[in-house]
Amino acid sequence: MSMFLPGEVTAELPPELAGRLDIRTAEVTGSTNSDIRALAEAGAPEGTVMIAGEQTAGRGRFGRSFYSPRDGGLYMSVLLRPELPVTDSLAMTVCAASATAEAIEELTGKKAGIKWVNDIYIDGRKAVGILTEASVETDGHINYAVTGTGINVTDMGFPEELREKAGTIGAGAELRPKLAAAVLGRFFAYYGKLPDKGYLSGYRRRSILTGKTIEYERGGGVFTAKAVGIDDDANLIVITPRGEELRLGSGEVNIIMGKGEQ
Repeated sequence: MSMFLPGEVTAELPPELAGRLDIRTAEVTGSTNSDIRALAEAGAPEGTVMIAGEQTAGRGRFGRSFYSPRDGGLYMSVLLRPELPVTDSLAMTVCAASATAEAIEELTGKKAGIKWVNDIYIDGRKAVGILTEASVETDGHINYAVTGTGINVTDMGFPEELREKAGTIGAGAELRPKLAAAVLGRFFAYYGKLPDKGYLSGYRRRSILTGKTIEYERGGGVFTAKAVGIDDDANLIVITPRGEELRLGSGEVNIIMGKGEQ
């Protein structure tokens, strides 16, 4: 299936948003996040969007690769120029997660669960990864940010090491332009009113960690705790075995499977 055109996405957007976004598409690229970073350095405005049909060097958090086969998913990155300190950059990832989960549920009817902070699960398997990267000024404020979203739309044959944990939204590749528009529409609706934190209620409701025993990394060590919620800054609230409450703002978190866990 050939790559869709920018106009196919624009046609699905609210007119007021369509006029603000510069949507670009490519059959193949290395990484849509890298493409947007290069455009940002060249002075591109907020709202520049790159969507690819395949990534040859897609990446996730902690430098991991993100499997991005041809016509298998929606690989999309957005340029943002928020007036925010870097300490608030988590909000953009949470906005993207909420927007993406809502779009998937509306278009597929499937329930989307969010694994803090940036993964979306469908039918118990990871179907979406989100990566926000920022360029920071010397005063600690964000010069620009790039929020990339990779959605496994259809199973194009996962490599062996991913078959047990990777999932898809179970749709056909033809859904991609409509899905891109649905994600962008919801994302910019939340982003335009970022201080209101309207994205948090849906994010909390879809959390698959709340109530679970989790394992997390901190200071070079690995610890266990019970996840009890998400605070107003999108930090994960956990209770340690000693009863201490901690708020995690970043890091790797996994559910510990055991009695009573799912």
